[in-house]
Amino acid sequence: MHQSPGRTRRILTFLGLATFIQIVLFLLWHKNSDPFNRYFSSQQHQSQTDEHEQESDPSGNVTAYSHIVKADVQRIGSFWSTSNHGLPPPFVFNPIDTSEITICDGPSPSHTGGTTRKLYAYPSLPADFPSPAFGGHDIIGTNGSICFTSTSRYGAYGINDNEIEWPEVNWGELQQKCFERNQHRYNVSGEVGKKARQALVLRGHEQFKWRKNDLLYTRSLVAELSLASGGEYEVILMIQLNGEEHANLTTADFHNETLLHSLSEQYVPAEFRNLAVFFNTNVLKDLYPEVQQWNYVMQAYQPVQWLALSRPQFSHFWTVEQDFRYLGHNYEFFNSIGEWARKQPRENIWERSSQFYIPAVHKTWDNFVQVIKQNTPSGQGVLGPKPPPKTSTYSSFKPATPLPSPIPKDWGVGEDADVISLSPIWDPKGSGWVFENYKHNFPPATPLRVSPPSCGRFSRRVLLLTHEEQVAHGTWVAGEATNPTTALHHGLKAVYAPHPLYFDEDIDHKALYTVFNGAEAGKAFDTSRAHEGLLLRPEWKDRWLRFTFSWSNQLAEELYRWFILQEKTSTDEIDGKKHAPRSEHPSGETPHDNEPCFPSMALHPVKNI
Repeated sequence: MHQSPGRTRRILTFLGLATFIQIVLFLLWHKNSDPFNRYFSSQQHQSQTDEHEQESDPSGNVTAYSHIVKADVQRIGSFWSTSNHGLPPPFVFNPIDTSEITICDGPSPSHTGGTTRKLYAYPSLPADFPSPAFGGHDIIGTNGSICFTSTSRYGAYGINDNEIEWPEVNWGELQQKCFERNQHRYNVSGEVGKKARQALVLRGHEQFKWRKNDLLYTRSLVAELSLASGGEYEVILMIQLNGEEHANLTTADFHNETLLHSLSEQYVPAEFRNLAVFFNTNVLKDLYPEVQQWNYVMQAYQPVQWLALSRPQFSHFWTVEQDFRYLGHNYEFFNSIGEWARKQPRENIWERSSQFYIPAVHKTWDNFVQVIKQNTPSGQGVLGPKPPPKTSTYSSFKPATPLPSPIPKDWGVGEDADVISLSPIWDPKGSGWVFENYKHNFPPATPLRVSPPSCGRFSRRVLLLTHEEQVAHGTWVAGEATNPTTALHHGLKAVYAPHPLYFDEDIDHKALYTVFNGAEAGKAFDTSRAHEGLLLRPEWKDRWLRFTFSWSNQLAEELYRWFILQEKTSTDEIDGKKHAPRSEHPSGETPHDNEPCFPSMALHPVKNI
């Protein structure tokens, strides 16, 4: 039958429209079914939600400090209204035993006003300063009865100086000379009875914009961890080159001193250039061709594994990102946590590490330990290695650490931890965690453990075990699961360090327990639900925003801005969010001549300050 041209055009238009709709529906389905897209979309949605949820003052400006997530949640006012007013005079605070240390040189007097600057602390806390919601100074061994202002904390590093950069200071050279003066103290070639050295790896990338506060904090890391300790720690600035202009650089290129000098001049402030180690994705591809995955989210620790291969002088590697801050003496924090972890017995260590210690509920650490022990169902606790099941396509090439027989009650006491996490270590099975089923080249039933964010201390042993398995088998899990999972498979010691976490909302402590530990306070511990409180579930995400340390929150940055008295940022917006002057905070006060005085605490994330 002959059809008119108009009818034919209508049919073709309809078919074209139907095809277009099918394509759109397929793309939407594919996007939502892909865990990578869900992961990054959720982050984008989170930032958009945060921006819309912020309240405005009458002038229409966003008031970062007055954000209240829900109407029925009140802020703890004393959190924001404390200062050093009325406190006793500050004193020089040095938690390091220097009796066996050959004192090391710091920056020249021209950069310290001709005097030796020191870190000062106030000998008491401001009245009514709230206690930590989770963890405690007394647990990990840091001093919780003193406080710091931005001047007492960063005065030694130039916070009140007009000069922002110190181009004539060479922190790398100072660090190396300090180690050489004290190298007789350290185990560098297997000597028994000598101290092991550790590295602090500060992770970054070439697009990072160095601001004054980044300089201050990096100076404090080198001065307090390395110079003050006589070279016990070495600070390494590890920079990933992500730009297209560096895409063709090979592993061999990163041994070219001329190139490295050029990269340092381009991307690193002069004073830190001798601390820098550069790499790009090609380095990781050469190391791990079977893995087929080299991005940061999936393989955050491949670069640290690479570093461990070339730095056998270090027994452990602390890794933190450039958005990490510590209000307090860096050595006290990192060293105290390492010493605390060494004292922990292995019995129920995985179960303890999956839960927050909440002082208002558990009362004491010993009680917390007993509660976990008594309430862990028989046979459900982890003791010794939990390797992947052997199949026809997979068998572990490295023998797991065997259980001692009989198992002593104090097994693990005096043993350095292979994994120390600054967040709980939990089992994602059945949790809905976006990377729960990412077990590349592992059997599907392989047990996992995960601990976001990617901050912690890792032994050279656990890093090289992961390295060897990735080389031999191409096995991998998501970055935040990598080291805890390797430790689980091989029966290594892994622990969550319960450092003080603060929370600025007035919520009943039993409710906090329910939300963040995934069960009613006092109920039997259920390992199958150990992850329940750790997920960023939509109904709980608002509570996570008001913590001082987590994968993503608001409070860490807000507190830090208030701590350093930052009136406004150098730009009107940060990551799409406006930030208010410091006078706009919950107490409505301005400190004038007084400064906020905070106890030592870890903060994450703190960006663009």
